[in-house]
Amino acid sequence: MFLDGHLVLEQTARSRSGRFFNFNGTAGLWRKSCIQQAGGWQHDTLTEDLDLSYRAQLAGWKFVFLPDVVTPAELPVDMNGFKSQQHRWTKGSIQTCKKLLPAIWRSKLPMPIKVEATGHLVSNFAYLLLACLVVLLHPSTGGPQSGWVRTLLIDVPIFLTASVSVAVFYICAQRELHPRTWMKEIMLLPCLLALGVGLSLNNARAVLEAVFNHKSDFTRTPKYGIERKSQRWRNCRYMPLKSVLPVAEMFFAVYFTYFVWYAIEHGQFFSVPFLLMFQFGFLYVSFCSVIQWLPKFNLNNGRAPDALPA
Repeated sequence: MFLDGHLVLEQTARSRSGRFFNFNGTAGLWRKSCIQQAGGWQHDTLTEDLDLSYRAQLAGWKFVFLPDVVTPAELPVDMNGFKSQQHRWTKGSIQTCKKLLPAIWRSKLPMPIKVEATGHLVSNFAYLLLACLVVLLHPSTGGPQSGWVRTLLIDVPIFLTASVSVAVFYICAQRELHPRTWMKEIMLLPCLLALGVGLSLNNARAVLEAVFNHKSDFTRTPKYGIERKSQRWRNCRYMPLKSVLPVAEMFFAVYFTYFVWYAIEHGQFFSVPFLLMFQFGFLYVSFCSVIQWLPKFNLNNGRAPDALPA
């Protein structure tokens, strides 16, 4: 669902409106002369496809996104591989932002294209704001000023403003992809939002690494050669990706468990579903990260998800 919204709505809208958009590294056709004129592939960002895409469009080349052309692609099936992929995409986009945003604004491009390109390249800074929200949410609601009036006049409108637009974004994508079963598909939307929260620390770290020029290796996303949903993948051997980040994620899972209890005890019932999303997101991400370090874990019976059209 994460990628459905990106591919179906964002890429299609940018292509049709003449805005800049990024070539998907696993599915696309290039002219050799385009790559050469844009300066070729460069290694100074972790998202070399995004970097080259923007340089090519700055050089005057036009990209076309074809939503009806489908190429199957393999999604990460383990949490640590997924987090590594998200870290690489997030960090690389900020690196590309630092590298190319000045050139975009110095160019003679129309203002709408500059504004959209800026919004696209800086969008991952939102993970820093989300990480700040994770830390400050409890102190902001735990003071003596908390109560029904504040909840109705401030908290509820902010929650609706921040969440409804995101929900509509993914609902529209599912309606376009699955016109007959979209209502069934969007039942997973709360889980999707919780997963986004659970990834906030991982991706906020990626943003900070890019901002402060912290160098890191290009960590390849594990590929298991999955061709069907029933195919098992746990017999495929990959070196487990380990870090201390799941410890912090588990801490916040416990922290928000306490916060849910605190909200119930103080009658802040409107905030409980919102807090449960944070609690579940951190609990799920941290648990899946740690359990996959074990040599013989059997989560979800080791079966692959559906292939994703790229």
